[in-house]
Amino acid sequence: MSEAPPPRALSPRAARTRAQLLHAGREAFARKGHAGVNLRRDVLEPAGVSVGSFYHQFGDKTDLLLEILAEHSAAQRERFHEVHRPDRGRTGEDIARSSYALAFDAADEHEEVLQILARHRGDEDPRIHRFIEADQARWRRSLAEDYARLGEVFGFELQVELAADLIGMLAQGAIEQYLAVPRSERPKARERLIDGLVAFTLHGLAGLAPRAPRLVPHAPRKESP
Repeated sequence: MSEAPPPRALSPRAARTRAQLLHAGREAFARKGHAGVNLRRDVLEPAGVSVGSFYHQFGDKTDLLLEILAEHSAAQRERFHEVHRPDRGRTGEDIARSSYALAFDAADEHEEVLQILARHRGDEDPRIHRFIEADQARWRRSLAEDYARLGEVFGFELQVELAADLIGMLAQGAIEQYLAVPRSERPKARERLIDGLVAFTLHGLAGLAPRAPRLVPHAPRKESP
């Protein structure tokens, strides 16, 4: 599935209607999931939008769900491209920390969208399933491009698609753990998780030691005469 074409230019009134529908849809799908949402009761009435106005912009509630996910995904990929930019003076640790910090920012700012994604991974609806599979592939390509560029700058070779898969899974698991924490405890959890993610990403298990060792080979011991 290719990227959706850019939305056509909307009148100010139509743009407001679209924003109201996306907002109400995010809340409804996060709370009830695609199958449980009643379009009129859960989306149109809270949004204050008529049935006719809805169908002027979306074909059905599935179109609305997919637009919510597509808009979020495209915006976040662009933000990650920016934080992965190897500007002069930025170390690998600077970039890794900025990248994970952005992931936690997105979790706080767009928790409803992450709840929607969590609900619909493995969804049996073919349109939703195809979109999520295609979007995962887009993320893999996007991150792989970023990691390939970083490898050139820092002088190392990397299996970039495998790295994208592994780092993505690592970040996803950490974010799910973070969102399960009470909001009052999240700042402390965020700091601990980001520190651990950065250390583990750059240095593996050795990075989590109290004093991370320098990963250089030991000189061979001299044999006793």
